[in-house]
Amino acid sequence: MTDIQQARFMGRIQQALQRTDSGAPPFAELIQTVPNDDDLDLINQINIRDRKQHMTLLDSMIAAGQPLNMHIEALASDADIASSIRKIAVQRDPEWGDQKAIVAWDHPLLKRLDLTAVMEPQGIPVYFPETASGNAPHKNLRTQAERALIGVTSADFALAQTASLAMKNRMAHPPYVSLLPSIHIAVIRLEQILSNLKELYTLLKWDPAHKREGLSDTMTFITGPSKTADIEATLVNGAHGPRELIVFVLT
Repeated sequence: MTDIQQARFMGRIQQALQRTDSGAPPFAELIQTVPNDDDLDLINQINIRDRKQHMTLLDSMIAAGQPLNMHIEALASDADIASSIRKIAVQRDPEWGDQKAIVAWDHPLLKRLDLTAVMEPQGIPVYFPETASGNAPHKNLRTQAERALIGVTSADFALAQTASLAMKNRMAHPPYVSLLPSIHIAVIRLEQILSNLKELYTLLKWDPAHKREGLSDTMTFITGPSKTADIEATLVNGAHGPRELIVFVLT
């Protein structure tokens, strides 16, 4: 139905009801432009959470991730996380070919892991956006991601209720790093875990610290590894993306 047809249709209804107005409030009145008391209270609750509360959310996220075939592990230091990633890279076999490689975001938390040096003795290269060769680094990084065994990302937030990762799309954080390799490893801080979507959207919309950056053109939500049960109702992981999702939480 075109706009003209819709206007004529609504006009006939208004005439039948003997109404001269649309009966709808102005569009501006439907949009909340300032946070209400509930929004402010929720933001305050999130910002003052102590370690015990954060650990409770982590426990909830681990429990929610178990039936999703999602491994979530708390580790105490950067060195512990780097060592765990090295162990996974050594133990897992590529789905095709015999070469192993890692692609990763250009992210401060990941740079602290020093993965290039950690993987060098194993002969496993690590590619970041700025180290992908050629004049088109992101194009070359995507090519490397298609062949990589592991993609390492962080996330903007994690949701305990659904064991979901929420990631904004940025130039240094291309989504294909989490989607193309066989194994997706996400590294986050304990404080990034929220309870649910309501907390996420409230922070993004009203919290000054997050409102300054605003939303990117897309936000990716990832809950567990890729899976499908289309064929004979048999669940298969890795059908349309990574076959494994591992989340390391820096505590």
